[in-house]
Amino acid sequence: MPSFKDMLTEKSIFRNKETLSPHFVPEQMLFRENEIRTLMEGLLPALKDQKPHNMFIYGGTGTGKTASSRTVIEKLVSEGSERIKPVYMNCRVYDTRYKVLQKCISHFNPDFAKTGFSFSVLYERLLDWIEGDGDHIEAKRLIVVLDELDMVKDLDSLIYTLVRANDDLKKGSISIVGISNKVNFKNRLDARSRSCLCEREIVFQPYNAMQLQGILRQRIKQAFEDDAVVDESGLNLAAAIASAENGDARYALLLLLRAGELADSKKTRITDKEVQEARKQAEEDKAFEIISTLPEHQQIFLLALSSLSLDSQYHRLVEEGGERFYLSGETYEKYCHYVRKMGKEPRTSRWMREYIVELDALGLITSIQSGKGVRGRTTLVRLAYEPEKVRKIVESTLTGP
Repeated sequence: MPSFKDMLTEKSIFRNKETLSPHFVPEQMLFRENEIRTLMEGLLPALKDQKPHNMFIYGGTGTGKTASSRTVIEKLVSEGSERIKPVYMNCRVYDTRYKVLQKCISHFNPDFAKTGFSFSVLYERLLDWIEGDGDHIEAKRLIVVLDELDMVKDLDSLIYTLVRANDDLKKGSISIVGISNKVNFKNRLDARSRSCLCEREIVFQPYNAMQLQGILRQRIKQAFEDDAVVDESGLNLAAAIASAENGDARYALLLLLRAGELADSKKTRITDKEVQEARKQAEEDKAFEIISTLPEHQQIFLLALSSLSLDSQYHRLVEEGGERFYLSGETYEKYCHYVRKMGKEPRTSRWMREYIVELDALGLITSIQSGKGVRGRTTLVRLAYEPEKVRKIVESTLTGP
């Protein structure tokens, strides 16, 4: 059995894996110069001791919104003005108005108690701090960066509170930079919140294949000991796959990371083969994440189908185009067996027909109508992923840790 010391001395093709992480912000953001300039222009008034604009940034996943925003905030802070106070927060964590205000205060004042205050006390404390009450720094320009702001439960109230605070401030200001993956999200805001937040809008378009190639080349030089370890064809394939997936740079970087890990373990180069294997792994990871969040009875249906698929004694299947399909009726009977074994009541076959449609739409199973060779007309189903892996993820989810 190897020791950690042995593993540390093993030769690796990687120099720094972190540069392939979605959390890594490169010194130069490629292909986002216009968006970064627009964001800088919106925040520029802060350097003149004026209120920056409220801005709304949106675009698909992996289009550089968060990294560009962080880059601009770092540039702003590097100018050295003590009055400019940006605070970034992920709204999957800070998902209420109360939590956001609490974070704004505790970010700059760690001694501030995190709980126990009413909302009105938090609000007044925030205004006092911005105005410089008892502080050696006078009026401040607070910039609240809300990443994935669509996750905030009481967002309209939050936006109204932060914008209205400027009317209550005698000096200083609060500005909002909102970031969302959902292009149509702003339409869900009430008219007042929408007009306040969207003073300026910045749209991040998906990267095309050529741009993704450039991003991958930039990271390859940082991530690997020798950039020649990545074949040009492997790089181009990763960019093409990610381009087809809504121009997602994070996905392109994930493919390169996974392909690099495969090549590292096999002591080989990163070629088309490693990228294709990495794609398969990434798709399975995504599928298993979806499976773990499915309703219980849909998971049990997948468990039943995986059980039939792994049963070498089971013969009532149909060959279609070289693929093995299972009768939906037989799968339903197996589902009922598992449900009763768990001490629960099975859903009706009508429910199962709906489940099949939903699971097919999610890409977890494939369903077709039976053709010749099958008496009557029935639905045939098969798993889209390896049965053993599906069974393990369902069993671990249903039984818990």
